[in-house]
Amino acid sequence: MKILVILGNDKIAGAAVQKTKASEHVVIYIDRSTNLRRVIFLLKRGALSLSLIIKMAICEMMRDGSRPDSKLPGINSNADLLKAIEKNKPDRLILFRAGLIVNKDVIDTGVPVLNIHAATVPEYGGIGSIERAIKDGAYEQNASLHIVTSRIDEGEVVDKEMYRLNPTASYCVNESIAYRAAERLLLRVLHGNLVQQLVK
Repeated sequence: MKILVILGNDKIAGAAVQKTKASEHVVIYIDRSTNLRRVIFLLKRGALSLSLIIKMAICEMMRDGSRPDSKLPGINSNADLLKAIEKNKPDRLILFRAGLIVNKDVIDTGVPVLNIHAATVPEYGGIGSIERAIKDGAYEQNASLHIVTSRIDEGEVVDKEMYRLNPTASYCVNESIAYRAAERLLLRVLHGNLVQQLVK
């Protein structure tokens, strides 16, 4: 079975790249669609607050490691993703830290698309989920592997990795806790036959 893995373009994804072995069965692409224009759009729409953007930027700067190698193949749009699917002909597609909103054309290819979200879905889907969980006192969380549908982070959850946020720690510490759990889930999925079992 061939899996196309779309990873984000930050240090969290960079750490995952180091542990994810590319092979004839696992093909890695980097999502480079997130840019300043998209951040401004999300800010204007109210999906992100300025304070959260600053927190996330500080955490990324302070985090050890590096972003994924610029030589890895990348995508900037759904059109690019469709080309990657056509080229690689994967049996499954897994997203991790990817900012691209997968559209109907990708879903309609018939290739099952799964996403790893670093919080419990659908309750804490979307951007800013860690901060919302902390504010709500919802410290018991799950990194969630779910089927991608036309609605963001609302598809059926097929696996999860439990973790607990620390109410006395900083946002950066809690973000790290969440994404370590999400990374464990990703590696478990890729290194086993879990995806084949879960999605018929």
